Amino acid sequence: MKKKGPLWIKICAVLAVLAVAAAACYFAVFYHADVLKIENGKVSGAKSTWLIAQEDSAAYVKLADVNLPKNFTAVKNAPDTDGDAVTTFFMYQGKDAEKQPGTLLVFGQAASRITDLNQGKETEIAGQSGVLLFRDGEEGRTALFYMASPYDDLRIVVQATLPAGASDEDLTALVAVMAEKVTPGKQLSAIAADFKLNFLDDDRWQYLWNGLGVTLSITLGAVALGIVIGVLVAMVRSTWDQTQETMRKGLGRTVMHLLNSICNVYLTVIRGTPVVIQLMIAYYIILASSRDGVMVATLSFGINSGAYVAEIIRGGIMSIDKGQMEAGRSLGFDYMKTMWYVIIPQTMKNVLPALANEFIVLLKETSVAGYVAVKDLTKGGDIIRGVTYSAFMPLLAVAAIYLVMVMFFTWLVGKLERRLRSSDH
Repeated sequence: MKKKGPLWIKICAVLAVLAVAAAACYFAVFYHADVLKIENGKVSGAKSTWLIAQEDSAAYVKLADVNLPKNFTAVKNAPDTDGDAVTTFFMYQGKDAEKQPGTLLVFGQAASRITDLNQGKETEIAGQSGVLLFRDGEEGRTALFYMASPYDDLRIVVQATLPAGASDEDLTALVAVMAEKVTPGKQLSAIAADFKLNFLDDDRWQYLWNGLGVTLSITLGAVALGIVIGVLVAMVRSTWDQTQETMRKGLGRTVMHLLNSICNVYLTVIRGTPVVIQLMIAYYIILASSRDGVMVATLSFGINSGAYVAEIIRGGIMSIDKGQMEAGRSLGFDYMKTMWYVIIPQTMKNVLPALANEFIVLLKETSVAGYVAVKDLTKGGDIIRGVTYSAFMPLLAVAAIYLVMVMFFTWLVGKLERRLRSSDH
């Protein structure tokens, strides 16, 4: 009968899935919320939701089509009334000055600052309720439609201007062109706004996505290199430990003694110094002529991992019964062939879970690769933090991604261990 896992693990897994799904649904609602700017006659960053802001108030205005209104185009370098990075003023003018001489503006304004609000007439235009008033000026005749918003002290204003002498009907029709496309929306919550700022604006989430790829490539390359180095060092060390007393004096013994000494120095230095120092020595001194940070990081972490893998494998070799070596020699194998075909396969089976755990440790250690300008996952979070001056969301996202990866690989290691135990029977 197949043994079932603990109930608390299943409960935690279900809760984690539900939390991720809830967060995804929550932030997906705001994915299209974007701050639009009018530059060089085009609306940049166009999404389905426009942000209209005034002082400390803000409201989201949803437009059905950014190419609206028909026969109008965005005015170049539309002014930013409050001087911050948020464009609060959207202006359009007719493409053909003779046929469409008017202009349309959409902006937000605090109701307390609107002096003529009580002079207008309550009306409904294109399904939107608000206050409509007309006034004459040097630029022509203007209609102002103060639409209601989700906030008491904020009005969304649609302003239409035509040449002097224009009728109220023409101005109202022009206002309706924009008003029918406008739907006031709610302001983002603080958490959603922070999420949008750090990940959705300018597609900053790509820093984490690209960094994740770099992190995994460094880790996989370093693990492969570490296993190769570890196997070679472990074979030298275990061979010397098992044969130094029986090995005859001569060139072979001298070579093995020298190789064992080199391996001991390697293990002592690598395990006795921080990996970040080794990384910087490799990048700034040993391989200073190379500016391929990913390659340098892979080599550095691979060499560092090789020291720990060597001791793991050496322990596995020493745990194999000596009768296995004698059995291999009785089949006509020399020492090296016996090690390669008999001892090492059994050793790898015994130490595979430990090697998998070394992979998990190495995955987390690569987070210092940013010291040599490698844009890994952690560096991606730092780049976002440096742009937005917001530390909470980027660091939390990086930590969550590492946690998910570690949990996934830990689950794989557990499956591997169970599979190896079942094969022993």
